[in-house]
Amino acid sequence: MGDNIRVILVDMPIGYRAFTVPKDGFYTIYINSRYCNEQNRLSLNHELKHIENGDYDKPVPANLIEFYAHHSNIDYE
Repeated sequence: MGDNIRVILVDMPIGYRAFTVPKDGFYTIYINSRYCNEQNRLSLNHELKHIENGDYDKPVPANLIEFYAHHSNIDYE
């Protein structure tokens, strides 16, 4: 992981697995502590992929980014 990424394990309602807050070139990834380690690893990898893909720099609504992330054979650029 890069020096500009911080991961925090927090207690969130079930249904929220993880989310990322980008700010000034830094990313804070919040992972839901209510899920098992395996799910949290998958969620972390999912969030890291968004960062690697530059999704937070694209003028696309978050729900579309999520849709395309789960249908990776579609390009939205």
